Amino acid sequence: MDPIRVMIVEDDCMVAKINRDLTHQISGFKVVQVAGTAREAIEALEKEPVDLIILDVYLPDRTGVELLKSFRHGDHPVDVVMITAAHDAPTVEECMRYGIFDYIIKPFPFDRYKACLMNYRKQRAAISCQKILNQERVNEFTGFREVSPSRGGLPKGIQEQTLRRVEDAIGKLGPSFSIEDLIEALPLSRATNRRYLEFLTDRGALEKSFAYRKLGRPTVRYAKVGEGG
Repeated sequence: MDPIRVMIVEDDCMVAKINRDLTHQISGFKVVQVAGTAREAIEALEKEPVDLIILDVYLPDRTGVELLKSFRHGDHPVDVVMITAAHDAPTVEECMRYGIFDYIIKPFPFDRYKACLMNYRKQRAAISCQKILNQERVNEFTGFREVSPSRGGLPKGIQEQTLRRVEDAIGKLGPSFSIEDLIEALPLSRATNRRYLEFLTDRGALEKSFAYRKLGRPTVRYAKVGEGG
């Protein structure tokens, strides 16, 4: 399989280099373009199409949100991951409305970025190898919350078949794990994995704790009830 072609749009040269080096550490990805402005990004995209754009919100000529909109309004079938210090709710909401794959807030641990790209790679491969997708598969990719009529005890957004897949994947993990560990084991969207983890936590099958770091947000850990670790 050909590597996934990536463009990094970041005005800070040092940060752009770090993001490029991090991307090259993940199998299946190749950074083919680095742009420091929105204009450079559009010009580069017109010359050489890419599959995925790593996009910052704060650019010198236009915002990353405006650039994202131009991708969607133009003839640019490209996926976008936002990596930015912007974390106000209106910005996040607007980016989600225009179809980003993920939103990562700076500063971020490498594991978070790696999990994002691996999830993207798995989802891309899963879609490309199938000519037809049923509703359940589409729901898994989009994180859609659907009522499951098969079991009255399940709340909205929890499907019996998907729940079994999550439980099987968790069974193969260690006694303590993060959502990134589950994403690596099960190619569902981050939103879907998080929803089922929270359901299992509420049901008492898992316990949730927080591992605090010197920088960045704490890492959420899940432990299987009744197992050590």
